[in-house]
Amino acid sequence: MKFREMPVAPGGEGFLGHNAAFRNDRMGTLALLTQRTEPVLRLTLPMPGVQAMAVNDPDTVQEVLVEKAKSFGKSDMLRFSLYNLAGEGLFTSNGELWRKQRKLMAALFTPRALEAYAPDMVACAKRTVAGWADGRELSLHAETTRLTMGVAGKTLFDADTFSDADEIGHALTVALEWTGWIMGRPLAIGHVTVRRALENLAERFEGDGARGRVRGVIEAAIARLHGPVALLGKRGGDLARAVAFLDDHVQKMIDDRRRAGTRGRADLLSRLLEAHDEDGTGMDDRQVRDEVLTLFVAGHETTATSLAWTLYYACRNPALYAALEREVDAVGDSPTVADLPRLDLCLRAFKESLRIAPPVYIFGRDSREPVSVAGYDLTRRTNLLISPWALHHTPSIWPDPERFDPDRFLPKNEAARHRYAYLPFGAGPRVCLGNHFAYMEAQLAMAVLLRTYRFELLGEEEPEPSATLRPKHGVRVRVRLRDHARTMAGAAVLN
Repeated sequence: MKFREMPVAPGGEGFLGHNAAFRNDRMGTLALLTQRTEPVLRLTLPMPGVQAMAVNDPDTVQEVLVEKAKSFGKSDMLRFSLYNLAGEGLFTSNGELWRKQRKLMAALFTPRALEAYAPDMVACAKRTVAGWADGRELSLHAETTRLTMGVAGKTLFDADTFSDADEIGHALTVALEWTGWIMGRPLAIGHVTVRRALENLAERFEGDGARGRVRGVIEAAIARLHGPVALLGKRGGDLARAVAFLDDHVQKMIDDRRRAGTRGRADLLSRLLEAHDEDGTGMDDRQVRDEVLTLFVAGHETTATSLAWTLYYACRNPALYAALEREVDAVGDSPTVADLPRLDLCLRAFKESLRIAPPVYIFGRDSREPVSVAGYDLTRRTNLLISPWALHHTPSIWPDPERFDPDRFLPKNEAARHRYAYLPFGAGPRVCLGNHFAYMEAQLAMAVLLRTYRFELLGEEEPEPSATLRPKHGVRVRVRLRDHARTMAGAAVLN
């Protein structure tokens, strides 16, 4: 079937179609997809010749991300919007660079490597609660961000980022908010359209001599269009300052490590600095920087956001909260890897928060060649929108989808569900390397936090769709030191 025969997604009325719909009400537009049963839906856009569609069921997700993964790459729009922050890092790169970098980083996330990270995860959680006081009001998302950023810094880069977490977190927030704001705007669309036109033009100048020189000029122009040519206005200025701060911070880490040497170290930063191509060429500082910032964001953002959401929903469900306390109390004050099987409810609650509010709630793929999807013929560079949030909120897949229910992740229920109905970490060859890292970190962090303090919710929360799906108000809570923790604190003072 031809692309134009595909049913049109709801919500794209008007001259600007779905471009305006997603900018004006992103979550409402995604919610409309959950009401439709078609596997794919065509998106209406104001740009002639640009094809875009939404993937709307698990079978088609499997077809795109797994069975035909080689026919798709990260979307040009995503690469443009994240370029200032992530450059050509693992999340945004394509082709051979992506394959090489993923192979290099995979060693950091083996089961043996994960076990070694557990003590640092517990230590960062304890360091976080040590900064609280009985009866204090705080933003839970800010605290979980500090915790997970400390974990990412120590485990991935062997660096103490805990004390700088607030400044780093602010800079990353500015960059991510700009990413969420620019995506799909006319400036971004125009940029991507011009870059694609130049790529098409370059393909017409194959050969040597004058044709080769013309192609070289065009390719130089294309290279200038990986990201924004200029950052304008207040938002652009804020992004420039945030990225400059992050660049300085990462460069200092690189310089310090080069001076200290990498011998005997197995963290990511050391691996990146030691990596060499087949010709013996090492990785330049720009590529190291891109991978460090990519893993910094990926290494803390998902877990921090979902930890905050998990505790928010637990606070709204007294029976669940009490069960979680019983579980962590049985483990004690210093959980280890051996305790993970005993923290099953913590894991299931965390998985359910990833379902109901997935941090990566929408992402895109571009077809790299003509390909058929769900029976429809797609041309090269068709954009496919995939929304984990929409899939996770489809009633035919997840009955009563707005209800927070960790029992959805009991083994028998997981086994009965389509494998690609749940996408918090993507799927296929580009599935997130750190998914088990995040699960383990969440279990251990929840064990420490819930064992030490009781959380009293101070207000309702709602998702705020930017580059990720964060809690809009930060999950405001009051923390109360639990009786056994109060006793231990008093004993420590007396000693």
